[in-house]
Amino acid sequence: MAFIVSPSKSASHRRDFLSRLPSHLLIEILSRLPAKSLVQCKSVCKQWLDLASDPYLAKLHFARSKPGVAIHQSEPSKNLLRVADFDDFHAPTAEIDLESLTPSPSVAVDGSVKGLLLLRDANYKREALYVCNPLTREYIALASPNQIVRYPSIVTHGFGVTNSTEEFKIVRIYQEREIDPRSGSCLRIPNSECQVYTLGTGEWREVGERLAPFAYDGRLIGQFFRGNLHWIIEDLNGHELISAFDLENESFHPFPAPFPGRKLLGSVGVLDDCLCLCDNTSNFEVDIWVMKEYGVGKSWSKRFVIRKMPELIGPSFEIVRVLKVLGDGNILLVWADYCVLNYCSKSEVTQEVDMVQSRGPNSVEAMHYVPSLMSLKSFVSEKVVMF
Repeated sequence: MAFIVSPSKSASHRRDFLSRLPSHLLIEILSRLPAKSLVQCKSVCKQWLDLASDPYLAKLHFARSKPGVAIHQSEPSKNLLRVADFDDFHAPTAEIDLESLTPSPSVAVDGSVKGLLLLRDANYKREALYVCNPLTREYIALASPNQIVRYPSIVTHGFGVTNSTEEFKIVRIYQEREIDPRSGSCLRIPNSECQVYTLGTGEWREVGERLAPFAYDGRLIGQFFRGNLHWIIEDLNGHELISAFDLENESFHPFPAPFPGRKLLGSVGVLDDCLCLCDNTSNFEVDIWVMKEYGVGKSWSKRFVIRKMPELIGPSFEIVRVLKVLGDGNILLVWADYCVLNYCSKSEVTQEVDMVQSRGPNSVEAMHYVPSLMSLKSFVSEKVVMF
């Protein structure tokens, strides 16, 4: 004789069975779910809501999370932030309309660390910074810095976390510059300041160390890697170097560039757990250099030479960033804030990735992102707001 159990009773039985499991087994099961599924589990029952909000589960789940991508798309009619897997940009784990954060269309993503994103209102009339978690749909509006940025002054940011104490820090570099009206090069830097904001303190602090007279580029952000933030900088002779800021000690230290003294148009990134440099100086190709042994100048080597699409060939002033080397050997690049490119290593052909975006005055940003369920409420002195 066969017994037929209705679907509703079967589902109820499964829930009752799971609810009787010890908490540590439930946490072990939940920690292995995709981020999107785990967020949905919060709506099942109060027990699962409490478990899914447990800091230990958030830490365990993050350690097992699959790296993905954070995509910011800005169009005249929408301003969206999405996080997704590299396998499918069009099936987001989470999607947020940034108009709920700020009415300004000029939002930029300035950093991604352990599931948290640093967002910046790029409108110079109102310099505003936010730290958000797209999965928990929480954000913190940081206290406003003292200076108002006006051209030719520049500001650049970096976002990272200390190794020993896991303090999340935002670093802000502000420079007043004098520009040659004919060449556009920097003649002098009358004032250069560095400020640090540690999440949970609610305030900016001045770093006592005086910055050397190197020019930072407002289009670049500090790349976080192994406890340091890295920027490409330029001396007053026009030669590029790399600046490294130690988040633990809050101090700058020299860092070897792949070709000191040479002019380049580049950005610092991370590729296969190595610091890398993406150089767009050539009219015909993009070079990717990798530092095989961190901090050792002689370990820089050219790893990829990527041919440009025909429509991108020629003199360029755009910053190109490497995003990821995929399992099939293809390489994802971000061309300024215009588009995402896919370079096929077998055919040596570069194509634009379809981001389902209309043509026009739009922008696309993409940044490496690992999903996290860490709540911003753990920073007790900060005001946390829900999207």
